[in-house]
Amino acid sequence: MISQKLLVLLQNFSKPELRVFYKFLQSSFHNENQDLVKLFKIIETQFQKSNSNHKENSHFEKKIVWEKIRGSTPFLDEQMRRICSDLTKKAYQFLAYNEFKKNPMDEFIYLLPTINTPSLNKHFVGATRQADFLQKKSTLKNANYHFSKFNIEYQKYRNQEINTTKLPDFGNLEKADYHLDAFYIFNKLKNYCDFLAYKNVTANNPNIHLFPKFLENLKNSPYINEPCIKSYYYIVSMLLHPEDEVFFKNAKEILEKNYLSFTIQELNTIYIYLKNYCIDTKINNGKSEYFQELFDIFKTLLKKEINFVDGMLDPRDYKNIITVGLHIKEFDWTENFIQNYTIRLPEESQDNDLNYNLAKIYFHKGEYEKVIEQLREVEYKNLSYALGGKLMLLKTYYELNEVEPLSSLLDSYSIYLRRNKLISREFKQQYLNVLRFTRKLASLAPYDKPGIQKLKTQINNCKALAAKKWLLEKVEALE
Repeated sequence: MISQKLLVLLQNFSKPELRVFYKFLQSSFHNENQDLVKLFKIIETQFQKSNSNHKENSHFEKKIVWEKIRGSTPFLDEQMRRICSDLTKKAYQFLAYNEFKKNPMDEFIYLLPTINTPSLNKHFVGATRQADFLQKKSTLKNANYHFSKFNIEYQKYRNQEINTTKLPDFGNLEKADYHLDAFYIFNKLKNYCDFLAYKNVTANNPNIHLFPKFLENLKNSPYINEPCIKSYYYIVSMLLHPEDEVFFKNAKEILEKNYLSFTIQELNTIYIYLKNYCIDTKINNGKSEYFQELFDIFKTLLKKEINFVDGMLDPRDYKNIITVGLHIKEFDWTENFIQNYTIRLPEESQDNDLNYNLAKIYFHKGEYEKVIEQLREVEYKNLSYALGGKLMLLKTYYELNEVEPLSSLLDSYSIYLRRNKLISREFKQQYLNVLRFTRKLASLAPYDKPGIQKLKTQINNCKALAAKKWLLEKVEALE
């Protein structure tokens, strides 16, 4: 088998990337070794022909590939490995080149020092004018902006030193120094946020510290007016002082007003801090009003398409948005979300995701007949949907007072749980307890007050129990 490292790397290229990489290899400027072009075409062709795992593909055996590249030339393992290694390096160069081309300012960062000489001064002046124009045109005011600005202003200062006999104007040097500080402060705050986020989660934490009075001095400095710095200042303060809700609100406000100053990836990272604050710090500690805050964040992420990767919605966010929307009873909005955004999930799961989550909507709206109809369309290949779908159907039969279907489902669901080896013992027990309590609940008479109170106590005392809230609601309705 040829290099597994190379195959894995190329398999992670998108189809457009593979096409452009082929052109990259064909260019004599980037590559003069035609063996690399041949090897790439062999790999690409086989990827197109087969969806099977490349580890088991006999077409990638070394001697077969060698024959396609070198014909009848005697096989040399060392040379075959060298060709694979060289193609891997070219793939790295291609990825680096693509990344370099994404930011037009990077070109100027490397160009300006090379033309900053007296003989090329007109070229330098023209290039800096273009760089200034590009920066003014862009809305981004993130770390990359400050880094680029530092380099450009510093080269302007050096240009004055080179081309004048008198002392230069230090304005460019002062600007360069300011943007260098801004770049450093932003990244320092960002690293410190990571430290604080992991501090109470893992035993092995990064050794990140702020200088004494760093935040206090920053608050009273001109750097605090930079959106990227101000946002992370509030995030750090929010993580350090979770009880003071003003930092959360300020961070959220800064992002809403200055979202164009950040890349999508940067916004997504910052909003993760805000989501975790809502969930871990507030909602999990009884602050249910933060469900609305979390819902508002999700709406912002959707509107600006911040939590999308290559046009696809993160499945975890899809699930959480529905959960939060149902919790705050935004049924119509959540149903509309499901109808419009399920197509932004992986294609293979879209039908099931749509049917299952529409069933959840109908259940929460009390449209129980629609729940049964919708669940008939769900395929229980996914363990989560199998458990959740059967549980939803169980609740629906109870709500409709469908005694015989409920009894039958309780029996079949119990057998399914006990026989399924993919479900852990602890998780299995949570659902078995639901079945046990639902069976008792269905057999209780409204006038059996001691029995009702006994069941309520048992449910409250049970720690391993799914659907605990629903069970308590039903037993309380009998009181």
